[in-house]
Amino acid sequence: MTTLHRPAPPPRPASPSASPAAAPSSAHALRTGAGAVALGMLLTLSGCNNFSGEEQQQAEVVGDFYRIHLKHNAPGLPSADELKQFEPLVSRSLYNLLTRAEAADARYQAAAGPQAAPIVEGDLFTSLFEGATSFAVQSCDSEADRAACQVAFRYQQSGSDESWNDKILLVRENRQWRIDDIEFIGNDQSSQREYLTDNLSDAIQQTE
Repeated sequence: MTTLHRPAPPPRPASPSASPAAAPSSAHALRTGAGAVALGMLLTLSGCNNFSGEEQQQAEVVGDFYRIHLKHNAPGLPSADELKQFEPLVSRSLYNLLTRAEAADARYQAAAGPQAAPIVEGDLFTSLFEGATSFAVQSCDSEADRAACQVAFRYQQSGSDESWNDKILLVRENRQWRIDDIEFIGNDQSSQREYLTDNLSDAIQQTE
């Protein structure tokens, strides 16, 4: 129904500033096939061993999240199995938003028919439409019950080689760090709006 190629809104006051990101070139097709799955398993987590205390916990949550995501290697909204694995890694509000988006997509598909495009197309959790084939958690910083981790991503597939960073925002709930949002800073490669929660909210609204 709708791709994620949309202009970024003005930055939220509560979040660190980031340069607006441009849509990816049309030369990048949506990744498919066994080759992408194999590359997705070649994950890099260099830097995590240098973390300590709270930063280590934050980096582990982010690493677990993206290991699951790259293993499934699927565009659009997460599958039921992927979403179940995400539940202990994401905040209550983000999980609720993801489940609402899944329900909205199911309603839309039921009304529009099996040939209709999904309400979200392209990779949902990184800046690049095609997604990533590897990642590395670079750094994590926290203040009180909020934290942000810089993650370096790379996409290597079909002759393409793209690198960029995104910022993963976390919140502490019940003494556990959980992913609450993603800021797509993308180094001019973003196919997303600026935040994951904005993309999900837009997708839900389009079906109402």
